[in-house]
Amino acid sequence: MAALGLLLLLLGAAVVAPEPMVQERLVLQHPHMEQLLQEELPPPSLPDILAGGAAPVPGRVPTVWANTLDGFPPAWPEAAAVSRHCRQPPPPAPAPQLPPNAFAHLRRQAAALDAFRPRLDTCCRHRAPLPCARHAWKDVLDNFCTDEFGVKTRQFHCCHQHGAARRRCFTQDPDGAEAAAAAVVAAWEPTGKAPFPPGEPTAANMENICGLRELRLGPPGPADPRGRLHLRLERDYGRCCRNGSLACAHSAWQKGLERFCREEATVKTRQHRCCQRGAGRARVRCFAAMAPHPAYDRELHNVSLVLPGPALLRTLCGPTRLLTDRRPVPELLGAVTAACCPLPPEEQSTCAQEQLSQGIATLCATPQDAWRDPQGCCSRGDPERRRCFDTAYLGQVPLGAAVAPPAPQPR
Repeated sequence: MAALGLLLLLLGAAVVAPEPMVQERLVLQHPHMEQLLQEELPPPSLPDILAGGAAPVPGRVPTVWANTLDGFPPAWPEAAAVSRHCRQPPPPAPAPQLPPNAFAHLRRQAAALDAFRPRLDTCCRHRAPLPCARHAWKDVLDNFCTDEFGVKTRQFHCCHQHGAARRRCFTQDPDGAEAAAAAVVAAWEPTGKAPFPPGEPTAANMENICGLRELRLGPPGPADPRGRLHLRLERDYGRCCRNGSLACAHSAWQKGLERFCREEATVKTRQHRCCQRGAGRARVRCFAAMAPHPAYDRELHNVSLVLPGPALLRTLCGPTRLLTDRRPVPELLGAVTAACCPLPPEEQSTCAQEQLSQGIATLCATPQDAWRDPQGCCSRGDPERRRCFDTAYLGQVPLGAAVAPPAPQPR
């Protein structure tokens, strides 16, 4: 009997032992268990991550990512905001923590935001920061759209529009949308095309490539292969100019022309003659020899501030870079642009003459140790004083300008 009881006990253990394994397998195959497991640890949303929250758990893909980054597109530059930024620059925003794979559209948006900040900082050193900031805003978003159309995925919706309509679309504030559409056009809508082909980067022209980059305007309308080359090349030059690398700039120039030739080959029209030379040194030499501005000096001018008319003020109120610190030019030019550029175009010329007269009177009233007046103009009475200033100080002012000034009138 004892043996029989022991046998029955062993048989019962053999039957019961697998039961926990079967139950475990049944639980894992429950149709709602995977959902329940996911709900225990929901993935963080993109705003949480951008605000410094937890990063996505490795090996898990968030179920939903936003279509746009916080802060994109950047706000249309208004006068008060630009002045505040130049007075007290905010600390750099933390880099967004994007997923390691895919979501390239968010990376392009992040790159545009990264490109806008240093451009805005540079504009703070301009005589007219607001027009410069608005041009930088437009240029950065146009470059963003160029990158968007370089991929086969769906593009950002504003990029399908052009010119004023695109600016209106990117300006999310309804009160500023019409101002954004009109202000840039009124200030300096480029009428010509970028010179083609671009010059070959060398040690001799690298200073102009970097120093005048913000003054080289992009194409005014939908970009053709030449326009796209210009936009891509200027973007790459910006990256190379951070450390002044000639090798980087030359590589960007050569790769840009190779891509241009590939794009030319996709259309049935006649290709550029340099593209027909085949890849290699012969093609590079051809493009370099045909560059209309190999020194990248198209934006360099000598202007006369003696009688600033509407055409010259259109230049001065656009992106500029004063290339002299010889007094009193910086003070007088700064007074003109600060006071007159915000006015309607029909009022700017009168304003400029008034600002020059007031500025000269102020300079001549300062003590001699503040400004020595090497030409002795202040010792003269009017109108000889003004003629002396015009001849000695205001007649030939070296200036970098995005918009070409009017041709000098023959005497």
